[in-house]
Amino acid sequence: MICPLCKSRECRRSRRRNLGDYALSLAGVLPWRCSTCQSRFYAHKIPFRLLLKAHCPRCGSPKVERIASDRVEEGNLVTLQRILGVPAYRCDPCRVKFYALRPQDRSARAPARRRVQKEA
Repeated sequence: MICPLCKSRECRRSRRRNLGDYALSLAGVLPWRCSTCQSRFYAHKIPFRLLLKAHCPRCGSPKVERIASDRVEEGNLVTLQRILGVPAYRCDPCRVKFYALRPQDRSARAPARRRVQKEA
């Protein structure tokens, strides 16, 4: 997140204060606070260009990588999603595992992990 006033990247989520903040959050617009200039502003957690791509449900990061579907922990619809073949992803920054029907964004893809081969 970038502050609209000072252009700093040191922004964090701010607490919702009133009914207006809660109403805006239903539409996906959340309150943010800049740690540099202490200004408070509203913005989406996920940029519009990434709304139709796979992103982390917790932090909103588009840096996700495909994983095997059996790596996702059990939940409400996990068995159904496995049967239907829904792709499973893992968020690189916060390490949460999830299913998403949206395709992966190739430009924001997390770097592939390479296996180290042991020499005999």
